[in-house]
Amino acid sequence: MGNRKLYKNDRSIRLRDNNYSEQLPSLDLSAFPLIDDFQITLIGRGNLGMHLYYFSQSLNRKIASFPWWDNADKDISIMCISDIPLGTLRTPFIDCEQSWQILIWEKRDYVYIMQGDDPCCKEFHIWFRVRKEKYLAEWDKMINNLK
Repeated sequence: MGNRKLYKNDRSIRLRDNNYSEQLPSLDLSAFPLIDDFQITLIGRGNLGMHLYYFSQSLNRKIASFPWWDNADKDISIMCISDIPLGTLRTPFIDCEQSWQILIWEKRDYVYIMQGDDPCCKEFHIWFRVRKEKYLAEWDKMINNLK
């Protein structure tokens, strides 16, 4: 499914520090590219099981990932919509592991996603937004398909 390499923006977002609840409100959220054809997919990774990816058909590539979420399908099969990765501007959803971090939050009608290369990072090479309705619908579809 798409190019092996993840999507990256032309420029990175650099924050002053990793106090995200203070730094995120200062971002120009209108500058985040809108991904209209946002999809969620699972891809097998051998002994590590299924891994979850965010995907864009028009970009023909994965646009964000959860590289340390082994056997994601098993976890998702027992989730409900209130369990999905989603926070607020002041308290974003944060997940991180070795060489990876993702922040996800909603504001008004959009969900914003930023992915960086290190835990507690200040520089993000991947950043985009999705209509909240689309983000929730894709998660709902994934959850229901695995039940």
